[in-house]
Amino acid sequence: MPNRGSEAVIAGLGEPPVGRLLGSNPTELHIEAAMLAIEDSGIDKHDIDGLMTSGTFLNDNIRHHMIIGEHLGLHCKTFCDTLRTGGHSYLNGVQIAKWAVESGLCKAVLLLRGDNILTGVPKGTGLKAYIEYGAHPLEFEVPFGITVPGVYGMMAQRHMHEFGTTSEQLAAIAVACRKHASINPKAFKREPITIEDVLASPMVSTPLRLLDCSPICDGAGAVLITSLERARDLKAKPVRILGTGQAQSYYHLAHLARATGARPEDKSRYGLTRTVQSVAAQEAFGRAGVKPSDIDVAQLYDSFTITVLMQFEALGYCAEGEGGAFAEGGRIELGGELPINTNGGLLSFGSSGGINHIIEAARQIRGECGDRQVPNAELSLVTNVSAVASNHSIAILGRD
Repeated sequence: MPNRGSEAVIAGLGEPPVGRLLGSNPTELHIEAAMLAIEDSGIDKHDIDGLMTSGTFLNDNIRHHMIIGEHLGLHCKTFCDTLRTGGHSYLNGVQIAKWAVESGLCKAVLLLRGDNILTGVPKGTGLKAYIEYGAHPLEFEVPFGITVPGVYGMMAQRHMHEFGTTSEQLAAIAVACRKHASINPKAFKREPITIEDVLASPMVSTPLRLLDCSPICDGAGAVLITSLERARDLKAKPVRILGTGQAQSYYHLAHLARATGARPEDKSRYGLTRTVQSVAAQEAFGRAGVKPSDIDVAQLYDSFTITVLMQFEALGYCAEGEGGAFAEGGRIELGGELPINTNGGLLSFGSSGGINHIIEAARQIRGECGDRQVPNAELSLVTNVSAVASNHSIAILGRD
């Protein structure tokens, strides 16, 4: 373990508006988020010697980090990369930045994301491709009509079949996220909804309806990571990265469903309704030295309502098959046992990437969330998920 002087912490946050940002472009969004994080922290930008960007759906440049660094005027960097793991990229980046700072490779690392996927492409071209295939050009699955919502729809159907989960229970997750978004002036979707509204929304992929799915929108985010020693001389309260964890399984649905390659004794532990997030959770909680019940607030990656429901089980908040019941009764709303996605999450804040989950988790620790603030929040859990719920990263954040 590093000594407390070299411990890596989150020292700056940048979050431009999200939504329908006509006239925006990915580079501008990256730069705006970066400048907000630099201003928030008060750091001299010339002390930033690490840079990670997540690339964009619209810009496939493998040297994307170089372009952004050039625009920011970051002359010399000792570490940089373009992350390419989808919604899992951002906590993956946090863990890499933590290693870079604690090893002495970097003084400060800036992690960025920005895209204008809603307004940046003509309807029916790139946007259509994203909706139908996203990052899944899988030669043995896509030709037969699979889509990203289709994959998660299969997971939801399987969970219903095995455990009796209901559409009403899934809808409770969408309702909770929208309730929190309604008091967040930055959120994309703020009009309150009911379970009946979710059930009446158009079917996308059985049993997932429109309001079970996160909307596409433009947006950006930035997280600055530096040493605790340096952060204490900056403007913002340091947020400690107490524990991190990652786990990955399969990209292809057939392998995921069969738990291909798993040991015979582990076969029953994995599949469409049992992900390897439990492995990442064990790592993160173990490193942080805390239990699920110690967490005050959680920002759970919510590409779809089923993505969240399955995480309740994988993270240890309820037994297998009880995720639906856990979502009911206001338990996951502000004032409940485990308030989730207090900014509105992808489902209502807007699908601008998992970096916004990290920003909200850190803001809760800093006590900056206004009406959606969880009182005396000391421990915040944040997750990122990508692929077919098979790439998982987790962090537990806490106070200095």
